[in-house]
Amino acid sequence: MNILRRHLYQALVFGVISSATFAVSAQEASAPLFAGEVATEAAGRPAITKFVKGDPAKALIVFIPGSNHLARIAYGGHKGSRPEDFLAHWVQQSGYNFLAISYPLDVKSGVFPKPQPDFTVRDWGRQAMELARRAIDENQLKGRVIVVGWSMGGKIAQSAYAAAKDQKIDLDFYLSFAATPAIPGVVNPDRKFEMLPSGYASRRKDQANWFSQVQTDSRIAGHEIIPKEIYYNDYIGDGSINVEGYKLRYRDGAFAGDLMEGTQDNGAFALEDFPLVAMILNDSPEDARHNVTDLANWSFYNANTIFNRYIAGNKVKPEALPPEKWRGVIELTRTSPELLSVSVPGNHFFFLGEAGARQTAQAIETLEQKVHAFRDSLSGMVGVTIN
Repeated sequence: MNILRRHLYQALVFGVISSATFAVSAQEASAPLFAGEVATEAAGRPAITKFVKGDPAKALIVFIPGSNHLARIAYGGHKGSRPEDFLAHWVQQSGYNFLAISYPLDVKSGVFPKPQPDFTVRDWGRQAMELARRAIDENQLKGRVIVVGWSMGGKIAQSAYAAAKDQKIDLDFYLSFAATPAIPGVVNPDRKFEMLPSGYASRRKDQANWFSQVQTDSRIAGHEIIPKEIYYNDYIGDGSINVEGYKLRYRDGAFAGDLMEGTQDNGAFALEDFPLVAMILNDSPEDARHNVTDLANWSFYNANTIFNRYIAGNKVKPEALPPEKWRGVIELTRTSPELLSVSVPGNHFFFLGEAGARQTAQAIETLEQKVHAFRDSLSGMVGVTIN
């Protein structure tokens, strides 16, 4: 009798588990993913990725999207889209490997089933580098990693660098695509946001401006790159206030003001623990703040990286260097804004449309060469190998 009961119990449990597993699988199968996308989890948080393989010996470019946007903005994939209008196509043509990572958002099409209002920049960096590690291992990639942060993706620079070390990833450099760094006050910290029932912050008033710039790129391209309905349904959504860079933080089901918590989460003042930053600078008045401030903002971090990591971190004694080499270090540092940047025409979405996507891929190649030449020059001056 006991044996019979045990078998019946096991059958019942197995049936429940099988039903639950089937329900999850069915939900995942019906999720509105684009071709090549994978719904996954890393650092305990959901993500959507798309990997495009290039030359295994070349760098892996990890694309991190900005505020309220899925990483689809870099590869497209909606019905009727043209691969040539998106960055992923052109970086693969250049031989690069490409990994695009969408962090959790509440998107109308429902690609993320559960809100993550407490998602932080620390989570973001760990998630990105865990997924980069998987891509490297699964595809036997041999090159270094370039983290590309677009717009609000600027908040990830320090956390991704720290997480890359934990994952034993050789992070070559961080690349700003009109990205906003974590410096407090670069955006108005006192801006208020409505908390939605999901716990996410509403930035829906900004969406019309974003799409207006997409429309500008469509007019330049001579065709519609992303139709309005698809953009609002499949490319953008609501997200966590914690990654926005404002004073507000999600805490215990409500928004609370804590600028210091956000600053620590961003790693804004971890000046000894930043990657070297290269910049793609745009020029359209539609994106005026980035046009005017990006070069100076990111160069602040680079100057501190040169001193804190490359000089002090390697125990280089400036007074012991030959005078001409020390003067060379100073000159290289002071000219680093121009040496580590490339200017392209366009608005905040400068990498959309065939012309913009192609020129952006070319700019990445140029900046990779410029970063390596910069570090080689500095290494020769200070007498140690730096990376």
